[in-house]
Amino acid sequence: MNNNNKLITKAAAVLMGMATIVRVAFYEAEMPLLYHSLRGNSRGKHSLYIPTSLDSSAQRRLSIDLGGGACEWQPPEYEIPNDIDFFKTLIAGFPSCDKRMTFIQMEALTGWAAVDEWDLYRGYSNHPFIKSNYPHHEGIWSWGSQVDQVVMVVRNIRRTMVEYHDILWDIATAKNSGVSDVEVLYKYAPPISSFFKWRDARVIDEISWYGWFIDYWMEGGLQRDIYTHQLTTPEAWPLAPGGNDNDPPSSPPAPPVIIEQDTSCQDNSVWHRSTIQSNTCDNTLEYPTEWNTPGNVTYLFASASECCQYTFPDGTCTTVDVCPTLAPTPNPTPPPTPPPTQPQASYDPQCTSGRITNGCTPVAVVSAEKLRDFTDGPAETTRIANVLMKDTRISQYMISQEAWGCIWTELIQNGKGIRTVTSREGWVESDYSFSGPMLQKMINELDRLIAKYSSPSWNTQANANRLVELLVEHRGLIQIELNDVTTGLRRLEERDFLGPEERSRMYGMEGRRLELEEGNEAQDMEYFMALEQKMAEMKRSEWQALYSTKGN
Repeated sequence: MNNNNKLITKAAAVLMGMATIVRVAFYEAEMPLLYHSLRGNSRGKHSLYIPTSLDSSAQRRLSIDLGGGACEWQPPEYEIPNDIDFFKTLIAGFPSCDKRMTFIQMEALTGWAAVDEWDLYRGYSNHPFIKSNYPHHEGIWSWGSQVDQVVMVVRNIRRTMVEYHDILWDIATAKNSGVSDVEVLYKYAPPISSFFKWRDARVIDEISWYGWFIDYWMEGGLQRDIYTHQLTTPEAWPLAPGGNDNDPPSSPPAPPVIIEQDTSCQDNSVWHRSTIQSNTCDNTLEYPTEWNTPGNVTYLFASASECCQYTFPDGTCTTVDVCPTLAPTPNPTPPPTPPPTQPQASYDPQCTSGRITNGCTPVAVVSAEKLRDFTDGPAETTRIANVLMKDTRISQYMISQEAWGCIWTELIQNGKGIRTVTSREGWVESDYSFSGPMLQKMINELDRLIAKYSSPSWNTQANANRLVELLVEHRGLIQIELNDVTTGLRRLEERDFLGPEERSRMYGMEGRRLELEEGNEAQDMEYFMALEQKMAEMKRSEWQALYSTKGN
């Protein structure tokens, strides 16, 4: 090649290079999403040009998949187009069970953002992932029929109750707009000792709600009583009668009124499951007022034998009679009436009407603890990813399988993503302890669930086996704590979860009275219940606004 030809070739190369630069500058200005920094095996970063033939969702996916199992977390797309037909997943879990970390994994795996059930009141949303507490009274079925499958997140009941404490504390301190009128009504805020007693009573109730919540999803929406876990009627089920889509959930159940041991009885005293002691029926006045609701035939009984026969048919039952023995009357006591007939099985109409495409039974059970564990965590992320791979309407947006482990590393080890329950400043879970009776109540609830889902009618199902595996681990940890409390290795303090018996004993040992005058206790309980009711009303207003705007 002569010198002239070499010069012409070099000149052509320069012109082509200049044209390429101009072209790059044009695309960078017009379509900045087409350029992404990718980290490969080298120490630096390299720019990768993505052809215009790829749509924006594909460009976003490629921006975090660096190849060879490497990745770089980026925020998901929060503006969700309404014209995409997603395969949608409901992330169901008891309040404070760390559902957020599960949906953060889904966001990072797909690039699409999740939404909370209560955020849907703002209008229609096409988010592919929805976080929900339903059917707990903190939840709401706000997604209509826009869900295809359910994933249930399970967390240690003891840890869940600690997080629930924060919800109750917000109620007690009225940390919510719109509740100030309750403070005006009562003119004062009760002392902290009253809050502790009310909080303990609510947590005792929530232990029953925890098992009831798991039963609801595992049994595909089967309606059961919260406290006895027996079948109940649609009329007595805690949520809206008939499952009307436009009705909000009922307000939270009223906690038992905490009073001193009642030794004065009315002629028509009733027997019921004890709210304090396990496997016990008593005739105190300490039970939720909602048990008096007409149609609830499974709560109150005319005699101790009826209560034991119906409430604890398969186990031992202790009876505590606080009423004085009355002199015999001329008329003999009639024989006890047979226990009420067990209601027929009925399901939440939301589930039977096909409003979740694949039914209310979860397709997977995710462990909140294992997801954060540095040994088991990557496998839990893989479990979540496999759930999303079941339908191309969401799997097409998934990052490559070789990068799933990297996603876990970015979110858990590197702390990327939005703040979660573990990001809260202040007290951590180990800062609170539980009394022996409260720990024992948790163990009793776990024993019930373990026995049920390991029975022959369930132990052939993968989700039941996974659930039992997790609950057995949780029970072992709680048993260790119970042993520490019983032997005195773990010392209890006033701010801990004590329950009525242990709290009264502590105050008695310290030789001090409660911080309130005698006779104000009932008023204090009304104060907290009024705050809770007000917050429930605010949620109902949001629910009504949701459907008035949607016209659904």
